[in-house]
Amino acid sequence: MSSYDSMKEKLNSVGIYSIDENSNISKELTACAEGIDSLFENLDAMTKEYFIETAEDYGIVRREKFLGKERAEYSTEKRREMLELQEQYMGGKCTPDAFSDILRSCGLTDFSFVEQPTSFKLTVNINDTLSQEQKKIVTERINLEFPLHLTIEINFSE
Repeated sequence: MSSYDSMKEKLNSVGIYSIDENSNISKELTACAEGIDSLFENLDAMTKEYFIETAEDYGIVRREKFLGKERAEYSTEKRREMLELQEQYMGGKCTPDAFSDILRSCGLTDFSFVEQPTSFKLTVNINDTLSQEQKKIVTERINLEFPLHLTIEINFSE
């Protein structure tokens, strides 16, 4: 039911108003309904963009910018997946699975780890094809997210 029909039905049920199609009241309700319908459309769009699972436009872009960089080169589905992984990791664990989630949230798919627990060293081997800019972003993200007590060595395949 449109805003106009809803308002008209409510006013008709009061019994005070006679709302004919060309009456002033009908014209006022039509004008008011246009504004209300526009607000509802905006609210629906905002609600959709608020959740990662349903966001398609600015809901994704603004989250990406907040986390560092817009990822327009990826599909919307991949961008959602990366954002969900990033948000799940916040305050995360110090495990290889958690580290894998961090790298997947950067869009990486082909990587491995070599752990040396006794020396607190972790080698990250990344085999994805990346530009220099992407390598820089991944390196910054690793340095930001991985625990400080580990010595991290990052190897990018060429």
